[in-house]
Amino acid sequence: MKNMVIRFLLPHKIKFVGIVLFLLGLVAAYLRFYAGLKPPYLTVPVFAVYSSFLETKTFQVITNNVSEEITALLLLLGLFAINFSKEVIENEKVDSLRLFSFASSVLLNTMILIFCVLFIFGFAFVNVLMFNMFSQLMIYQIIFRIHYIKNKKKFLTDGIS
Repeated sequence: MKNMVIRFLLPHKIKFVGIVLFLLGLVAAYLRFYAGLKPPYLTVPVFAVYSSFLETKTFQVITNNVSEEITALLLLLGLFAINFSKEVIENEKVDSLRLFSFASSVLLNTMILIFCVLFIFGFAFVNVLMFNMFSQLMIYQIIFRIHYIKNKKKFLTDGIS
């Protein structure tokens, strides 16, 4: 029986959508966290499974400014679309590169997180955890992209286009 590779990848066109979402997320992150912008029109009632501000509430509708949630969704969806979209050249060598990039990013992200657990304390560690939501996907993309660009000619000549 022929070796079948099942790829759960989005069409290549989705990569552009991911880039746009990610860039919008970066702009939103800058406006929210560095410029301190918290638009009042984004303060809306939302259903909370768990909320802990001045008091703890579970399974209730609360009023919340959703600017942080919108920022996180833009960044996560953008990175997801970028990372899980097909490349122009998709073959076994690219699959192998994806696996290498995934393993490397898990290792590097874990080492960074261990360093932070040992040397960063207090509320600053909460910031580390927030950044960690995105760091795995970003590190993967950086490693994958560097190696993909470096080996693109090899993929064209040796691989199946």
